[in-house]
Amino acid sequence: MAAPELRTVRTVFLDRDGTINVKAAEGEYIRTPAELVLLPGAARALATLNAAGLRTVLVTNQRWLSEKVAEPADFAATQRRLGEILAREGARLDAAYHCPHAANSCDCRKPLEGMLVRAAREHGFDLAEAVMVGDTDIDMMAGRAAGVATILLRPGGGEAVDADFVVDDLSAAVELILSARAG
Repeated sequence: MAAPELRTVRTVFLDRDGTINVKAAEGEYIRTPAELVLLPGAARALATLNAAGLRTVLVTNQRWLSEKVAEPADFAATQRRLGEILAREGARLDAAYHCPHAANSCDCRKPLEGMLVRAAREHGFDLAEAVMVGDTDIDMMAGRAAGVATILLRPGGGEAVDADFVVDDLSAAVELILSARAG
């Protein structure tokens, strides 16, 4: 199925780590609120989406939650902190979904489309009017699987598995979406 044009976008799916906040080192995870640091301009970009009337939906893999020593309360506290930081900047996420499962053990983990489909069903919106914004090819594959447009955040450009657009950061993605809707 061909991806929709950005001019019809009403919902923006967003990855978390590496898209909104600084990603942990390879093989590590953001496990506590103290480790959460927003990327420059991310809150302002989200506030711009909010002001434009676009729905913002977080979809994030959090495999570390499948570990025996994982503390789900830490994830919940980290998500609360994210909401608080965004609110201080006049931004919000309209919904948030996460996959706490180990790889290859569910249908919600990106690169599968489970979280995106669930969000559309639960909030009553059309996936044909959505875009997936993320920093990995896995995010793009999830977007493709759900039939939504895709924007890869890859500073300096570079090849993507299958993204419709490649931009430097979330602010550039928001500018691209809003320009397409206006024009």
